[in-house]
Amino acid sequence: MAEPIGPFERLGALRGQSVDLGLFQITRLLDRLDHPERDYPAVHVAGTNGKGSVCAMIAASLQAAGHRVGLLTSPHLVDYPERIRVNGVPIRDDEAGTIIDGLEKPDGTFDGSFFEVVTALALEHFRRRGVDVAVLEVGLGGRLDATNVCFPRVTAITSIDLDHVKTLGADLPTIAAEKAGIVKPGIPVVAGAMDADARQVLEAIAARRGAPFRSAADEVEVRILSQSWDGLEVSLRLPGGRAHGVRIPLPGRHQAANLAVAALAARLFDPRPGSLELLLGGIEDTRWPGRLQRVEGNPVRVYDVAHNLAGSQALSDALEELGIPDGSAVVVGVLGDKDLSGMAEALARHFRTAVAATPPHPLRARPAAETAAALREAGIESVAREDVGVAVEEAERRLEPGGWIVVTGSLFTVGAAMQAFGDSVDGPAARANLAAREG
Repeated sequence: MAEPIGPFERLGALRGQSVDLGLFQITRLLDRLDHPERDYPAVHVAGTNGKGSVCAMIAASLQAAGHRVGLLTSPHLVDYPERIRVNGVPIRDDEAGTIIDGLEKPDGTFDGSFFEVVTALALEHFRRRGVDVAVLEVGLGGRLDATNVCFPRVTAITSIDLDHVKTLGADLPTIAAEKAGIVKPGIPVVAGAMDADARQVLEAIAARRGAPFRSAADEVEVRILSQSWDGLEVSLRLPGGRAHGVRIPLPGRHQAANLAVAALAARLFDPRPGSLELLLGGIEDTRWPGRLQRVEGNPVRVYDVAHNLAGSQALSDALEELGIPDGSAVVVGVLGDKDLSGMAEALARHFRTAVAATPPHPLRARPAAETAAALREAGIESVAREDVGVAVEEAERRLEPGGWIVVTGSLFTVGAAMQAFGDSVDGPAARANLAAREG
């Protein structure tokens, strides 16, 4: 007997579609569900880099303060349910299937793209699970992203860098204007550190819409006390308050800037007297796999989803500070719209050996041979292997004694490598811990 088709597999025909940005289709989908997004407030987060980490921190923070939190992120690393969580617990197949039944048209098709259907699925799941708040990561841009149907109590824009330039624009002010599409009248917007021209655009749009502009870079003081592969120990001071010691279980100096945005956004959502200690304490419970994640084993592997120039530079800086053994190798799989030459130059600071792979993406995967050529141009000895799993095996053969494997370039590459190594996003200990909290 054939295995039953899972709920997300039922959406398989949508995955290869290109996405036409706009809110018409998501609105039609939500009409069918009687608009679940109206039943709870949101924290809406956009940005070129860091928005996923910020969403994970905000969700952990608000949950620790007693809120029931829905979290929507994208894409996933290994399994589709990772995208949709309530208090850290991924959506179950039976829960997803019931909602998808209501979204499917009589002819078996769906209105909208895969991302739009999954966004509608998440918003309805959050209503059924009775969330107090939905933390929503923008998929692409902001203004026309499917998540921009929400009713935020706080919005945040983590960073503005060049990425998706064919869709969002070729310069930082234009990209900033697209991301500022999530700014709503009267709703505070928290901004991370960014280029002055991009910030000026964001401030101007916020002023026109009467949205209080809050700069985390200016208002939140974060001082790094120590850092390791286990994360950061920092001193954090929010506006008008005293300094607090906070542990971020995510490595890399760049996470301090993400913390500033997350802490200010969470505090603006929950300004209750006495909640601050709970909010900051919740940061320590943040789980966000694939972000400078070191996994012990033979060999040691490091996963980082850096997928553009700014992300690769942050990865390179972190490897400089945290240290990586000589003789390590990097597996790189990049999508086709990225600054590959700049990414390769950042990696060349640390690696002499690389294996290029083709990410398992239906539309935008860059062929492994192109990636290998760019890596060689940057001075890294490189070979191409189409399949990520095969690339990982090749990297193991090329390691020198004591060397680690670093996997980077895209979420799709990292997820496939985690599967090849058998590294689960939600391991048994994590699942047990989440189940205990949910119960």
